Amino acid sequence: MQSNSKCGQKRQTMRLQGWILDLYPSPQGMTLWLIEANQKRHRLIDAFSPAFYVYGSPARLRRLQEALTARSRSVTCRLTERTDLWQHKALLVLEVSVRHPTEFNSWVRWVHRFDSSLRLYNSDLMLVPLYCWERRVFPLAQIEVEADQNGCVQAVECQDSEWALDYKLPPLKVMHLRLEGLSDINPRHGRCGALEVEVDGDCCVIEESGEPAVVTFHHLLRRHDPDLILSEWGDSTILPLLRQQARRLSLPLELNRDTHLPVQQSRSRSFMSYGRILFKASATTLYGRLHVDVSNSFIADHCEQDGLWELARLTKLPVQYAARTTTGTGISYMQMEVAYRDGVLIPEQKSEPEDFKHPDRLLLADRGGLVFTPILGFHENVAELDFPSQFPSIMAHFNISPETVNCRCCPESPPIPELGYRICQKRQGIVGRTVAPLIEKRQRYKELLRTVSASTLRKTYKRRREAEKWLLVCCFGYLGYKNARLGKIEAHESINAIGREQLLVAKETAEEQGFRVLHAIVDSMYVQAKGATRADYERLALDITQHTGLP
Repeated sequence: MQSNSKCGQKRQTMRLQGWILDLYPSPQGMTLWLIEANQKRHRLIDAFSPAFYVYGSPARLRRLQEALTARSRSVTCRLTERTDLWQHKALLVLEVSVRHPTEFNSWVRWVHRFDSSLRLYNSDLMLVPLYCWERRVFPLAQIEVEADQNGCVQAVECQDSEWALDYKLPPLKVMHLRLEGLSDINPRHGRCGALEVEVDGDCCVIEESGEPAVVTFHHLLRRHDPDLILSEWGDSTILPLLRQQARRLSLPLELNRDTHLPVQQSRSRSFMSYGRILFKASATTLYGRLHVDVSNSFIADHCEQDGLWELARLTKLPVQYAARTTTGTGISYMQMEVAYRDGVLIPEQKSEPEDFKHPDRLLLADRGGLVFTPILGFHENVAELDFPSQFPSIMAHFNISPETVNCRCCPESPPIPELGYRICQKRQGIVGRTVAPLIEKRQRYKELLRTVSASTLRKTYKRRREAEKWLLVCCFGYLGYKNARLGKIEAHESINAIGREQLLVAKETAEEQGFRVLHAIVDSMYVQAKGATRADYERLALDITQHTGLP
């Protein structure tokens, strides 16, 4: 590959159409693997200079700019204005653009050491989502690329949308890896069967009684050249053992399609979260091809590949990272994309403290959803009425977001029930604008499920809806998470308060129309009326929707 300067020269170009298979930073820019409809793959380099922002007094910013300019030509600086999320005003900041993406974190650390009093923004974001935000692309998207003969990208055009319902996926060649025996038992706890490798329905069992397993596996890897390695216990057991054997016997094992880079192997670790000790397994990440370990991926285990592809497309996280991280990280990056497009500065870590509260107000605010004790007994002809995605719907409908709760510009806005918090009337919140299209897409999939008869398509839609559900569920929790950069406990409390109020409205609406409420819990209630039909209950649901504003 040529350097960025050579990539900028005019050469004979070629136009390629296909899907983004993999993305990762390199010294020259962003490495982009494209797979065409005929399964031909291309390794391309797109010149990309990520930037972070520094805030401080004008004198400190000038001193930093002079130091950076004198130190290296690989960074460029300019003074500009960006919006502060909490103050909702423009701040004068120094934009530091890094020519070589692999040096981005090093320059962030250097600025911290240079002057620790300076405040940094957009400085700890993953570079792949940042690239996707700037180029308006996403993992597994269909794109058209103009590149020269050396693979240097001249232009990228996305021909896809993350909000599309029926989208085409790349023609991936998949290799399955597993060990003989029960797949739900960790091999490190005593099970160690023969290695099974399956491609296109053909299964090969590699026994250690013959030649070393790594020899046979490497032969199969080169022969089939898979785009996706789908494994069971591949992160913690299969791939590490194969790599160990290859090193011990000095044998080749080219797991990466991109031979310029080594395989990335993270360490397993234990950590404490909210009083519990949790374990995070190691991860084996490849370059140029994908590796997903189902046993080490919540989303791939619960929603299979369809849910994982949907998650990666929506969050713009790299597929292998999206498979192993939490859905909370995914929804956070979706929120940060909205903030980025607004020109809002994204802080390194949470800096907004909880508002001061009188102990009486704290007891009133620090409550969850409303629950009515069920009426014991056997009940017939009972209907369950439920607010689908209630808390995300509240965020979108009532404009609940960290920067809109108790804003400084709307002191006379209507108060939140019980709490008295005020919601901004002049701007739409980041959180509401993030979840609104997600709620709409889930609803559209639900409507499609009523009309689609093909079992394969129904399963695909259900898995995508399930992945979207987990994003929405985590969105509410992250508003109250102590380390969430776009979180605020008052927003979390406001949603609970509105949820309690809406459940009371639903209960009163039902009782006014002669229904008996048997039980209610947070976002649903069980009602009964003598001789009531399904149509009667559906009319009640419509009346509740009109009274609450929530479906």
